[in-house]
Amino acid sequence: MNITSAVSLGGLTNLLGTIGVIGSLIFVGLELQQSQRIALAGQQQARTELNSSRLLAELELMGSMGEEAITSGLDWDEMTPEQKVIREQIQRWFWTLNENNFIQNEMGLLNDDLWAQVERYINARYSECHLRPIYEGMVSYRPLMDYIDDLPDRCAQ
Repeated sequence: MNITSAVSLGGLTNLLGTIGVIGSLIFVGLELQQSQRIALAGQQQARTELNSSRLLAELELMGSMGEEAITSGLDWDEMTPEQKVIREQIQRWFWTLNENNFIQNEMGLLNDDLWAQVERYINARYSECHLRPIYEGMVSYRPLMDYIDDLPDRCAQ
């Protein structure tokens, strides 16, 4: 082995070692990014669970009228004032869940089938014109608001 081939072999070894280190650093960076995304999603989920528990506890305090407001199939105009309050509370709960699901989808954590279901829920809740003020008071996440602004507005007709 002569000196020229030894230098070439040493240079190639250094190059391969450098490429290996760079590849490892890229992998570690991607893993850290994924861990951060999962941690942020976990924090969002925890906030949603806390808010959801509060809303459901308030519903529970309203008693058996809550079940009737959900299952009776009454139109808004046929409901008693108490049933309307319960229905509004349920709407708040729905928007809490929908906002969380939207954020989880943005982070890439929902599969396509689940996201399609969430889209239907969002559209259905937004189409309840008499409850639109609940949406306007509950949702503050700008990307979700932008998404909803692009939906057909059945209430404007």
